[in-house]
Amino acid sequence: MGTKLEAYLKRHRIKPIHLVRESGYSRNHLLMIRDGKIDPSRQCIAAITEALHRLSGERVKAADLFELDPEYREETALQPDSQQSSP
Repeated sequence: MGTKLEAYLKRHRIKPIHLVRESGYSRNHLLMIRDGKIDPSRQCIAAITEALHRLSGERVKAADLFELDPEYREETALQPDSQQSSP
């Protein structure tokens, strides 16, 4: 079974290379996250969430992309007009 991130990319027809360019993370690093081989840092979660917001034009929450602790879910919600600072 794939990760929530992988499912989101497929559902929104976002190519991984576009996420690489928009997030600033390497193809290999994102592949390991998409495959569930490594857990992303909070900074990486924020960058991926923001990148997918820009690519999809939709509100994206970290909980849509990753399995998170309940308190982190609200902390990382991204509103369309908001800027998120790095943790």
